[in-house]
Amino acid sequence: MFSGAGLSPKVEYHNSRRRSDLEVKAGNRYWVFEFKVCGPGKDGKEILEEAILQLQRKEYGLQELEEKILRVAMVFSLEKRKFVEFAEVR
Repeated sequence: MFSGAGLSPKVEYHNSRRRSDLEVKAGNRYWVFEFKVCGPGKDGKEILEEAILQLQRKEYGLQELEEKILRVAMVFSLEKRKFVEFAEVR
């Protein structure tokens, strides 16, 4: 989808502390996404907290010197077939 919009997404982009799931620059914003999957019977809020901690500890996206870095943690539910939790991470 990002490529079709003329953007250049970076999938599993490596930095000094591992790799992020997805990074993409859009205008003067640099987006960093961490995706997690929630299986049946699992708590999406708990998994969201894991994703938030991972973004913070691994410092994904902070290697970029962009005007605005937006880091987002998202949880996809296999049972509901949609994203059930998400949060911006500072």
